[in-house]
Amino acid sequence: MTTTETELNLITNITGEPYQPARLYYYVTNKKTVLGVFKKLKCLKFYKKSDRWYWLYEDEAKKIRFQQSYNKIPKEERPIPLAYFEFVSDNLMILEARSFQRIIEAAKFFNTRINWRAAEPVRLGIVNKLFGCSPEETPQPPNSFAEFFDQDDVVVYTPEELEEEIEEVIAQHETEEEKNKAVKAYMEEKSKQPLPEIEEIAISVHEEGLSILEMALRMKHIEAWEHWQGNKYFTQYDLIQSMIENMPDNQEKSEANLA
Repeated sequence: MTTTETELNLITNITGEPYQPARLYYYVTNKKTVLGVFKKLKCLKFYKKSDRWYWLYEDEAKKIRFQQSYNKIPKEERPIPLAYFEFVSDNLMILEARSFQRIIEAAKFFNTRINWRAAEPVRLGIVNKLFGCSPEETPQPPNSFAEFFDQDDVVVYTPEELEEEIEEVIAQHETEEEKNKAVKAYMEEKSKQPLPEIEEIAISVHEEGLSILEMALRMKHIEAWEHWQGNKYFTQYDLIQSMIENMPDNQEKSEANLA
């Protein structure tokens, strides 16, 4: 475990990635079809006591690669749960996982197995921070993520809200050049704001949706990591600038200037 801020140990999962809660919301139109898929998969096991379907790192799922992948996990600790499904109602199902990587791997895995017409992931709740404990403590993750995602302070974003904000910016200018500059400045200023500790975002699994989501979560995780390392004022803007500077074309220009 790495240690920073007041020398706390970073809490990590047995698969190696930092503990960072995420909850995926599925809109369900055919619960019977979803349950049929669950019953066929060997890596899913229903626990009546908790009324949950646990996705195990076993059978069909064991090919997924983590920092500590399947073969590196001691046999006596297998199978480990990667996430679990829970039906909130006949039309709402949630998938909760202990890291961004697990939620992305789950979204990819089940996207090819659950027909989106039966159940489609539409929103994602995430915690934009990392967690630590003292060296003497044994981390005890909560039994559910209600303490994170069922609170009133969750910041909820919708595409419609962003569109309205951009339209307001555009309406203040006349020429296309002025509009483009204003929108660019607005988005740049927005990227300089720190991420909310807990947020809920709209997602899509169609076409390039999962790839876009994966990139977005990686960027949000990097900001959380920088904060954990002590860089408290690091934002998405800083990350974007770093990415631009490290693009091949810009590196070649820098090398040319040094020559």
